[in-house]
Amino acid sequence: MKNTLLSLAFAAAILTAAVGCASKTAHVSCATAPMLAYFNDGSVIDSAVVLRFMPDGSFQTIGKAEVKEDAVVWSGKVSEPFIGRIMCYITLPFGNGATGSTSTDLLFEPGRISSEDRVFYHGAKYNDALCEAVEKLAQYGEDSALIQELADRFSRENPDAVTGMMLVNSLNKMDLQRWVEVYESMNEEVRNLPLVKNNAKGAYANLLAKRAQEATAVGATYADFKGVWEDKEYRLSDFVGEGKYVLVDFWASWCHNCREEIPNILNAYKQYKKKGLEVVGVAIRDEAWATAEAAKEDGINYTIFNESDNSASSAYGIQGIPVTLLIGPDGTILAKDMRGVEIEETVKKYLN
Repeated sequence: MKNTLLSLAFAAAILTAAVGCASKTAHVSCATAPMLAYFNDGSVIDSAVVLRFMPDGSFQTIGKAEVKEDAVVWSGKVSEPFIGRIMCYITLPFGNGATGSTSTDLLFEPGRISSEDRVFYHGAKYNDALCEAVEKLAQYGEDSALIQELADRFSRENPDAVTGMMLVNSLNKMDLQRWVEVYESMNEEVRNLPLVKNNAKGAYANLLAKRAQEATAVGATYADFKGVWEDKEYRLSDFVGEGKYVLVDFWASWCHNCREEIPNILNAYKQYKKKGLEVVGVAIRDEAWATAEAAKEDGINYTIFNESDNSASSAYGIQGIPVTLLIGPDGTILAKDMRGVEIEETVKKYLN
């Protein structure tokens, strides 16, 4: 059934393109972007429109799309590649007339393009190049030299709008430093397109986090940061030194996995407190009252405080919690990311 729908959708796309073309000259070409829209929950597509991303952050509606045989089909005049969106308005299958919307972002270009998954588009020059580039990036893995070679070649050979779409599709596949370099080399108009700019914010944040994680890896000197508890300011450096080993637990009241680790931390603290173990619980992105309630519920009897101005998150590149550190008396990070019984075993290794 699906193959039949695909054939019908593509046939409809070609027919619509032929009707929609006023000219076949190079500067006025037809772009057909069929989007197959299957919803396993039984949602029904009522209508669809095509939007173009504008440099000022707005969207420009450039036309309505047709819904044919479970495919969304649009034809219009496209003289050069641009980044846009197909927005579908749907009726949800709840039986009460509830409605909603779903969208897909893609590169529009002269030619006929189609997709079976609303992610990768085929059938025209630049979309085919995008698919090939993203597939290669996935194959390159962590090979930064090959990633840089591909990114350099792609950015030289393709317009900025195409390169921008490649960056959007490859944020999790491309070396972050290379991603940022390619982004910064593009013209300002494409850099400021909402889709590209939003991905850039994520790339910059991930790059800063990666650098912070590398700077605070096992064997490195700990990074200091600020916190506050009951109107008193704390610093991690208040606890490090003087012959003490410091177990730092980055956690939050709302983090279920964090709170599952607290009994393990409490047990290690009980066993090795008299041998010089200090434990510091640093609450990340948490409200003080919620931290206090959780500490009481979990029986925390070691020092806790809330980070100030994301200083702990920035210093250690924290993107998910819990994160645990064991810091030696000289400030060296001895271990990181211990879980379960590994917490006590690691403490035992250094304090016995």
